[in-house]
Amino acid sequence: MNRKKYSLGDYNKKQENQDATKFFIVYEGNVKEPNYFEAFNETFLDRKTAYIHHILENNTGVVGNTPLKLKERVESFIKNPPKDIKVTPTIEDKYRLVLDVDKHPDAQIIEVKNFCNQLGDAKLFISNYCFEVWLWAHLHDLDKIESTKSAEIKTELGTIQTGIYPFCFMNITLINDAIKRSEMADVDKDNYFPVIKSTKVYLLIQELLSYSLINKEVIEPQTLEE
Repeated sequence: MNRKKYSLGDYNKKQENQDATKFFIVYEGNVKEPNYFEAFNETFLDRKTAYIHHILENNTGVVGNTPLKLKERVESFIKNPPKDIKVTPTIEDKYRLVLDVDKHPDAQIIEVKNFCNQLGDAKLFISNYCFEVWLWAHLHDLDKIESTKSAEIKTELGTIQTGIYPFCFMNITLINDAIKRSEMADVDKDNYFPVIKSTKVYLLIQELLSYSLINKEVIEPQTLEE
């Protein structure tokens, strides 16, 4: 039976395979995003092939949720990796940064994007307004969002979400639907910065699913009616 929620001690708990593809993911928060990706880790990824390692406040000592704190957290993780991981991270590993627009200054977001470009394999995935836009896409089209700011959509999502988070979203049909809805809402695909009420997180999920146990089923999601 799935647990109702993860604690900080649950993240990065299982021993990874040294030959597996490593995705080091850093988030602004310590709850919603890592909970989602840890559930994804357990549901869809085989640690012999690929796994997610979470870069959090508690395993880097870098506290804060600004874009520059994400950058600082990755730098700290590379320079001083936690002692409890057996695979030493390098700048050549896959770093994936998950960021909300919120009220962050554009200059900070640009600095983080430039930082990603300097690493060997790093990408920035932004949600506008916030990560809840990606969660919303599992359930409804993004143009149905009525909220006009980040704080509002968190409440609005609660009116349509059913089941225990994050496990209620760990359904390949829902995830395929979310990918397709997000791709349709991404009207400026060449820009790393998403338009309002859209998210680039679907690109990260597509990448992770290419390593999944069921990747043959999700190469071309077709679960929504045209």
